[in-house]
Amino acid sequence: MRGLRILGEYIVEILVVTILVALSAASVIFFIPMLVGLNGYFKNKKDVRLLKDIFITIKDNWKILIPYTIFELLIIVFPVLNIYYFNTHLDKMNYFLLSASYIALVVGAIYLTTAPTIIVNMNVTFLQLLRNGFMLLFGSLYRSLISLAVVGGVIALILFYPYVIVVTLYLVPLVTTKLMLENFYILKARVLHTNVYEIKKQQQSDDYLDERGQIRTSEEIGGKNEKD
Repeated sequence: MRGLRILGEYIVEILVVTILVALSAASVIFFIPMLVGLNGYFKNKKDVRLLKDIFITIKDNWKILIPYTIFELLIIVFPVLNIYYFNTHLDKMNYFLLSASYIALVVGAIYLTTAPTIIVNMNVTFLQLLRNGFMLLFGSLYRSLISLAVVGGVIALILFYPYVIVVTLYLVPLVTTKLMLENFYILKARVLHTNVYEIKKQQQSDDYLDERGQIRTSEEIGGKNEKD
């Protein structure tokens, strides 16, 4: 019975997250904040995270989300429209704009992958976000490549097979959050001259019980203990 209950919880979580991401994508402007909210949600372990963590994360980071959302929408939406247009109107092909659009998509994919982790775990300005978002790639090269491949695959689906994208709405935020969080721990351990185990151990030592007797981390009710 316990196995069925856990399976049911996973199914409900997948459905709800998929619906939330789909609705935010349909609105366009709320898509980027939703990805950041999901980063804060998936950062927590399965047995302690709550769906309200998504919206708490968005609320706690609304100031940085405004410039970040504008940046991502400009650097992804317009290039995607350009590429789609040139691929469907070959007689009006402009190779300079097409090349610039692909380059912009690569940059957008990088920050779509890394920036949510920086936003959730650090207090940064927009310029600091751009710098730290790029540096996060160097925490672990293979994790970064996997994350970029996942995000790049979704962008490719948007361009060529948009109806298939619904199956990625839960998995992609989960995978990128977990991989980039490990990168963040690695870089933080280097700065503090310690190791990832000690970083994670310190975070776990800050856990406590909430009003319902569930273990909750300190960042969930009082801020973000990872923020510097």
